[in-house]
Amino acid sequence: MAADHPPRDDPGLSNDNARIPVPTPYTDQDPDHPDLPLPVEHPDNDNTHDEDEAQAAASRPRHAWQARSRNLWLRYKGMVLVLLAQMFGASMNVMTQVLEIHSSMHPFQVLFARMSITAVASYAYMFYMRIPHPLGTRDVLGWLLLRAVCGFTGVYGLYYSVQYLPLSEATVITFLAPIMTCYACSWKIPGETFSRRQQLAAVVSLAGVVLIARPFSKRSSSGDSENPDAADSYHHILATAVASVGVIGAAGAYTSIRLIGKRAHPLVSVTYFSTVTTVISLVAMAFVPGIPFRFPSTKTEWGLLGGLGVCGFLLQFLLTAGLAYVPPASVAPKAGQGARATSMVYTQMLFALFYDKVVWGTTPKPISIVGSGLILCCAVYVAVAQEPRAKSSVDRADPREEGLFKDAADEECAGP
Repeated sequence: MAADHPPRDDPGLSNDNARIPVPTPYTDQDPDHPDLPLPVEHPDNDNTHDEDEAQAAASRPRHAWQARSRNLWLRYKGMVLVLLAQMFGASMNVMTQVLEIHSSMHPFQVLFARMSITAVASYAYMFYMRIPHPLGTRDVLGWLLLRAVCGFTGVYGLYYSVQYLPLSEATVITFLAPIMTCYACSWKIPGETFSRRQQLAAVVSLAGVVLIARPFSKRSSSGDSENPDAADSYHHILATAVASVGVIGAAGAYTSIRLIGKRAHPLVSVTYFSTVTTVISLVAMAFVPGIPFRFPSTKTEWGLLGGLGVCGFLLQFLLTAGLAYVPPASVAPKAGQGARATSMVYTQMLFALFYDKVVWGTTPKPISIVGSGLILCCAVYVAVAQEPRAKSSVDRADPREEGLFKDAADEECAGP
């Protein structure tokens, strides 16, 4: 009997009667065992997996050092901002010296010129960036006013002292303020520490300050009124006393900045400080006898006053942002960050020594170099040294949960 269906490979079959194999749809189940998956890999899945891996690899840092660099930046951003602030601060101070000594401008007039420019720039920047609450909120209004008044006291003490003291000596006196600030913050801010190592570094830094200031060395007036180092003993002692009062004001301003922290934008603090100082300086020039006011008469004076305002704005903004910055908990411990950033104020002494040499031709004595080295080493040690984490009770009282400090992620998004 002939077969009902001839073999497929019979060449005599017509195309109409030939059986065309139908492709079996892809399935992930075994036909003999429908309840078990079939271990078959679809060829298209390999390409899709490779593309996903390539995209993931492209999104990751190409080198490990990039990730480490970013972590270092997040960890030490506050200290870098304070360091840059000190560079602009020293530049501003030497401009102040030149205006007060060569141009015979009163400190109140210099403060008025600097702070009025800083205030206008701050308000303009906040308006342009649409910063919320440019006048602050009610819960920090008292701290903002305290920061402004203390800041005025500190800056006036410095501006008066640079008339009769070399810039390096006037600067090193201000280094007492960060030590007082670290101690005050350890009492007022949960999670802030003032460890024994930081205390030891502070004592060594004070020893360096004494070596630079040389308070027991004999001073003789050279009769050169164009050099701040030529002041007599009376003005030298008076300038030192006024600078010491300014230290108390500066410490109050630094502590207020730390306590304000996240609850106000850094520029809000700057505008309060600059506005209050501008008003006080204007009132003093208008009503206090013996405080003259005159307009700049040369292009150099106009340029120095303009540079004074720009440097003052950058100083205040970078300093406020650096002191209020808190790094992410994943890259740095919570405790001690404010103390490390505050300790970077010591580095302004190096810029002051540089300007003393370049502008006034003052060569540092060997003992001053030793003191500078002590302060620099202590500042670097405090900035880099690891501090132990606070106890669990302190960790539970996280200042960021209480709204005292800026969050690192918000600071990164907002920019410096």
